[in-house]
Amino acid sequence: MLLQMLAAICVVPGLFNTQQLQAAADVTTPAGRVAGLELDVLGTTVHAFLGIPFAQPPVGERRFKLAEPMEPWDGIYNATRIPYACSQDREVVNDQSDLWGLNAPKSEDCLYLNVWQPTPAPTGAAVLVWIYGGSFEWGSSSLPTYDGRYLAATEGVLVVSFNYRVSALGFLYTGTPDAPGNVGLTDQVLALTWVQDNIAAFGGDPARVTLFGESAGGVSIGYHLISPGSRDLFSRAILQSGTALNPWGYNSEAVAYEKTVAFANHLGCPTEQGSTGMLACLRDKDAQQLVDTSAVGYATILPVVDGSFLPESPPVAYQNGAFKKADLLLGSNEDEGVYFLISNQYPGFSNDTESLITKDQFLQCIRYAIPVLNEFGVDAVAFQYTDWERLDQDTMYRDAMDDLYGGYIFVCPDVNTGRAHLRNGATSYMYRFSHRPSASPYPAWVGAIHGEEVPFVFGLPLDPVYGFTQEEKQLARRMMRHWANFARTGDPNNNNESGWSAFNTTHGGYMVLDASQPRMLTGPSTRNCAFLDNYLKPLSNKTDALMNDVPCASASGVPFHTRPGIVGSNLTACVLVILLVIQSTLVFEFLQL
Repeated sequence: MLLQMLAAICVVPGLFNTQQLQAAADVTTPAGRVAGLELDVLGTTVHAFLGIPFAQPPVGERRFKLAEPMEPWDGIYNATRIPYACSQDREVVNDQSDLWGLNAPKSEDCLYLNVWQPTPAPTGAAVLVWIYGGSFEWGSSSLPTYDGRYLAATEGVLVVSFNYRVSALGFLYTGTPDAPGNVGLTDQVLALTWVQDNIAAFGGDPARVTLFGESAGGVSIGYHLISPGSRDLFSRAILQSGTALNPWGYNSEAVAYEKTVAFANHLGCPTEQGSTGMLACLRDKDAQQLVDTSAVGYATILPVVDGSFLPESPPVAYQNGAFKKADLLLGSNEDEGVYFLISNQYPGFSNDTESLITKDQFLQCIRYAIPVLNEFGVDAVAFQYTDWERLDQDTMYRDAMDDLYGGYIFVCPDVNTGRAHLRNGATSYMYRFSHRPSASPYPAWVGAIHGEEVPFVFGLPLDPVYGFTQEEKQLARRMMRHWANFARTGDPNNNNESGWSAFNTTHGGYMVLDASQPRMLTGPSTRNCAFLDNYLKPLSNKTDALMNDVPCASASGVPFHTRPGIVGSNLTACVLVILLVIQSTLVFEFLQL
């Protein structure tokens, strides 16, 4: 295999904002010699090594299987072109102003990584390894917003990013070696192993590798904190809008296999005779057809608690202390919920309106957001999140739903993750990103939504081509320094500052990241998270059990799950008795905490 050794240095114009390019000095690694590019960045020089292979191409008979490590090569590998994105249901765009646009062709042959090296070449530098998000359905290491040059140039750290398989190609599960599930995550393990084996050749310290990732990338890092096979491949972790405790990120083995069968049936593949014929049929399908089918929602194919990579479910692992006790930097954005409420078309939410939802739409949204709730749970959530001092404001229910979704999916899992690491002797620093970018394409009411912090972490505002304000450039420099300091020392504070206090069990505590002065606040969402964790779950469990046992549950002839919400409705005496019993039980249990 020539491995591009004879290829001329060639970079597609515009990708990663390439300007005048020169060849960088070769680097000799245990994997082989690599040639890169010399980039002029903010008045200094960065060497970029783009598209280094870390695994055998997962094509043909290797589809759905664990990837195999790349063999060392002879000669010089030209690491001068960004890698193809892994096959996914997203269209390639050519607009470089679109920071989130997929800017590379798609292919199953996609397991490559990128390294940005500051100059002069460092010795023993901290290493930041990026894992992209995308709901495990899409994403690529080469998106413009993940360009590592500015972080490397400004902070003198090595920055690494890599691709991993997504959608059905990354997570299809039969419980057999031919489709063990989680291969997108084990792709990540291969990349992290490559970093451990080779990063010293670029001047990095393999003992100071910090993972950072957003959304599904943060969830992935959370799983690496749990997985025995990967927890020793890094030292610290930065979790942006995603942890192992996010409720959406995994399936049980039974559910994962059920979704695989449904997926295969939809594509006309046989499923009655077990997995062998089914997988043979799926391997004959075009890769794009597979990811397109997965993306339409016919089967949400996610990581699986397989007993191997994930020995037990993340909540159980955290309850049992079965995770790497690493120091963490973690947090979320002020308006995480809005993006998903709009994109998932929740009742009343739209990018084209102010989304001033009604009370009835609020109740509908609660049911969609937490579908396991019975009506008692729905009403309890509505009561907890209603701002009773703002009932006359038409934005109240919209804001309440934003708080609920963001808290349930992001903030409270952050809090519980930070507390678990704190209980086990590690240190956690928490943040809340609350700046709405000046160039945001969304209406002003949307605020600081999911993913908005990422360009600031990578320093994109420093490039004048993107048109950020001076205040945003300062925010980007501050955030890059926080992230790099944490990678270097485990403490994000800048220089001799000590303004960012570690998260604690008494008051929590998080740093607000916006264009204003740095400031710490208590929380986040202490009361709401206590409600979701300590009240709502027991309430739902107990009311479900009582509704199945108590004769008066259907005394009116109308099942409780079809009745209108309790708030503002008339209750039978029997239901009131049930609620009083539940309330007294929950209060007693709370007092035992």
